[in-house]
Amino acid sequence: MSNLIYLSKSDLKVAQSCPTKLYYKKQGYPTVNTYDNYAKMLVDGGFIVHQMARLLYPDGKAIAADPDLVSNPQNVIEECIKLTKQELKKENVILFEPVIYVGNKLARIDILIKQGDRIETIEVRSKAFDSKENAELISSRGINIFRNKRDGRVSSAWKSCIADVSYQTYVLQEMLEKEMGLNIEVHPYLLLPDKVKTTEIEGLAFDFQIREVKSRNSFSKFNNVEVDFSGDLKQLQDNHILTLVSIKDEVLEVMPSVIETAEIFVESLVKGGQKIEVPINKNCKNCEFRGDNLDARDGFRECWGKLADVEPHILDLYHMGRIGGHESPVVNELIQQGKVSMYDIPTECFDDLTYSFRQLVQLEHTSKNSEWISEVLPKILSKFEYPLHFIDFETSRMTVPYDVGMRPFEQVAFQWSCHTISQPGEPPIHSDWLASNNEFPNFSFARALMEQLGDLGTIFTWAPHENNVLKDIYAQMEIYDCSDRELKTWLRNTARVDRNSKSRLVDMNAMTLQHYFHPLMKGRTSLKTVLPAIWTTNSYLHKLPWLAGYLKEVDGKILNPYEVLPEIEILGKSVLINEGTGAMLAYQEILHGQDRDHPEVIAKWHELLRQYCCLDTMAMVIVWMHWCYLVSRGE
Repeated sequence: MSNLIYLSKSDLKVAQSCPTKLYYKKQGYPTVNTYDNYAKMLVDGGFIVHQMARLLYPDGKAIAADPDLVSNPQNVIEECIKLTKQELKKENVILFEPVIYVGNKLARIDILIKQGDRIETIEVRSKAFDSKENAELISSRGINIFRNKRDGRVSSAWKSCIADVSYQTYVLQEMLEKEMGLNIEVHPYLLLPDKVKTTEIEGLAFDFQIREVKSRNSFSKFNNVEVDFSGDLKQLQDNHILTLVSIKDEVLEVMPSVIETAEIFVESLVKGGQKIEVPINKNCKNCEFRGDNLDARDGFRECWGKLADVEPHILDLYHMGRIGGHESPVVNELIQQGKVSMYDIPTECFDDLTYSFRQLVQLEHTSKNSEWISEVLPKILSKFEYPLHFIDFETSRMTVPYDVGMRPFEQVAFQWSCHTISQPGEPPIHSDWLASNNEFPNFSFARALMEQLGDLGTIFTWAPHENNVLKDIYAQMEIYDCSDRELKTWLRNTARVDRNSKSRLVDMNAMTLQHYFHPLMKGRTSLKTVLPAIWTTNSYLHKLPWLAGYLKEVDGKILNPYEVLPEIEILGKSVLINEGTGAMLAYQEILHGQDRDHPEVIAKWHELLRQYCCLDTMAMVIVWMHWCYLVSRGE
């Protein structure tokens, strides 16, 4: 089986989003994805959920190649395939991550249970499941949670997951029949964290610790990782938060389309890995196969050729896919004609009232290379009462409950940052709060925020997220019988926690959409886009002493402040946090990382979190100041 050619589940998923991408993936083209599989599984709780699932099957055996017998990844896969076949010859067996290969198709199954002539496969996901809602749907409508209420078909929310399991089932059934002569029906299941279940285990989240280890060359989700469980195994098995759900009917529904597409992709691989050409279209905007400074290969550019260099590009227009409707967007027609400038879009096409105003503002002021503020922005700014508070929260939906009585996917607020301007013209003063122990942080988080913000002034955010977090904390106070009446009253008077309450929070992102544009923002309004657009083109900001730490110039270019944040060395690695996913990753390292019991390491993670979150709120201050500056100049 030398030079093994195969289509894996991840290959299929990429190819289904765009067949051309299969070629780029197999050829190892660089991507713009920031985080590797380790980071993704750590952030979404995948490692812990998978380990919890394995602990429920103590007789299970992990399929892993002996590192002493193999020397490269190709040999590892072949050894795992061989071991899987040997184990499947047994009458009864439970396998963790068996590797199935047949007809150039490869699948790795989380848990496989063989009992005589019955095989069950279990796909473990850290995706929220609601068993109560599922039961109610079955009772009232005769459909489960995986299906649309409208037509009863598999829903878009679950279709990708169901398709993954369909591919595994298809490959396994074919291998059993063609290579082992076994006519065994496969029964597929999902094992999911259940939002309805509460844990009875004190400190459950902290019974799991994740350690990075030297590569075991095992072709596993757990490669380079060990997950230790220090709790009571029997208690966990009796009180876990996972639910096993059959998806046999759903798998059978989507399997025909999965088989059809899989065989097309397999054929392209067998024929030398030839590229499947797909007409370029609006979906290319999100292509991950873009080159970097270290690798000249650029999948996007290979597809688009010279059309990739047109400025201003049609793909950069705000909600460009909405023009002409979803079924037959005008943008795709123009792209096929080689018309990929924003200015190539006919004016009469801007007829969607929800998006056309912003689109036309972008077109006009991109052509003029000028900033824009609405006529009413000066009046709006003048109405906000001081002190002005600019706040940002770092949060995580914890897959594993913190403590007794809690459920999976509770909102956990572990950090806030605030810059306060007490009076016009005064510099902003920074304050922050960061969880420092293993206690559920939300109520301490909210009380510290209450003490900082009080009842006066205006509170700015850059999304509805902060209001939603405070709403969740308000609800948690009810659920967990938190007796802090002062805090509860403050939350109700500050955030929109129900239909009868009003919010003091002002969303600056919504204000940007309605009242501000800068050509460098293109079609985006995220804070990570607005800040550098303003900062790099307005030298008056660079002269303010309290912003001096963010000013850095390289080869005559002013850097984005998020690029200026310093890295910190943690255990021999340079680490930087400059966006939200990195903050969640840091928090997971603090809770579950191998050095969580080392204060000096935790202090460095805290420092990284503080400098990042501080910049988020300072960025909002900079945007506010610049709006005031433009208003003062009468622009």
